[in-house]
Amino acid sequence: MIRSTKTWQAVALTAVATLALGACGTTDTGSSSGDGGDSGGDCNFKIAAMGALSGPNASIVVPSVDGAQLALDQWDGGDCTVELERFDTEGDPAKATPVATQIAGDESFIGVIGGAFSGETRATKTIYQDGGIPMISQSATATDLTQDDPVEVFHRLVPYDDYQGAAIAKYLLDEVGASKVFVIDNSEAYGEPLADRVEETLGDAMIQRDKTEVGQTDFAPTIAKMESAEPDAIMYGGYIAEAAPLLKQIRDAGITAPFIGGDGLYGADFGNAVGDAGEDAVVMCPCAPIEGDSTFAADFEEAYGGAPGAYAAEGFDAMTVFLKGLEDGARDRASMLEFVNGYTGDGLSKSIAFDENGDVPQDQVSYWAYKNVGGTLEPEVEVKPAE
Repeated sequence: MIRSTKTWQAVALTAVATLALGACGTTDTGSSSGDGGDSGGDCNFKIAAMGALSGPNASIVVPSVDGAQLALDQWDGGDCTVELERFDTEGDPAKATPVATQIAGDESFIGVIGGAFSGETRATKTIYQDGGIPMISQSATATDLTQDDPVEVFHRLVPYDDYQGAAIAKYLLDEVGASKVFVIDNSEAYGEPLADRVEETLGDAMIQRDKTEVGQTDFAPTIAKMESAEPDAIMYGGYIAEAAPLLKQIRDAGITAPFIGGDGLYGADFGNAVGDAGEDAVVMCPCAPIEGDSTFAADFEEAYGGAPGAYAAEGFDAMTVFLKGLEDGARDRASMLEFVNGYTGDGLSKSIAFDENGDVPQDQVSYWAYKNVGGTLEPEVEVKPAE
């Protein structure tokens, strides 16, 4: 797939933070629409945000959408009126499909932030491709989304899971010193390939592999295998909804091996969900801590009453890319797609660019291990899997 190589320069944080409150940032299901014309046409558009805005995994998604709203609220749109419209898919591919059809069929939408999860993204990206509407995902990490079946409209601000699996394995080997890792996955589009990559990278340091199911609450068979294997570390590929009861049952069984999961566990409610059983559990995430001199954390807390959560910076960055496109004169999906394809600029989360598949360039790939301390995920160490 060939993408435009045109380069655009932008500085997401400094450019946005210095501007006054501007265009309408409310959720509106009204009938406003873009005219699909040239750069001189009306600038009246909507950006869609699609993901699990409710349910047990909402804490992984809601902060990123709030971050996108904050970027919009801080933008001075001039003659442009832009609205962010939220669509709750609960992360379910079956629920995401009609949402994508609705968005793609409404020409007032000029961009999509999402999908947030890999399964819903896999189910909808061809719908958005057919509609020609550019996507920027803040958190969908499955490798196959770009490496096996790429579509031109899809971009993401996080590296794919081949890198994340290698980062988790590197942490287990270098930081934990593990040699008998028990690897578990949730038999789903995100968790299974992530665990595959961990297994591949660990090699002989993996002692056993087991599978669970989405919605499972009783993990006695897995616990029994774990007791027999006597691992010195445990890795889980999946989401908070299943990780919480799994980890509690592991600790109730007297198994004290260090526990690490992927970014599917990186939510503000992880600490509450796992309780005391989750103390010192580690979550790997491609989301770097916010720079100390940034006003983003204070602005976010003032707007939403709490510190920025999972992928809040990536949501801010995704919205900023679309807004920069409008500033540059994009007035339809085709011109916005051309702009996004060639975008480069400094963002909150990283220096932003997209390679020929819409991925984060390899030299920008980095992860952070966050340790659960007293119910809060605190940054512990940066891990660069490509080293």
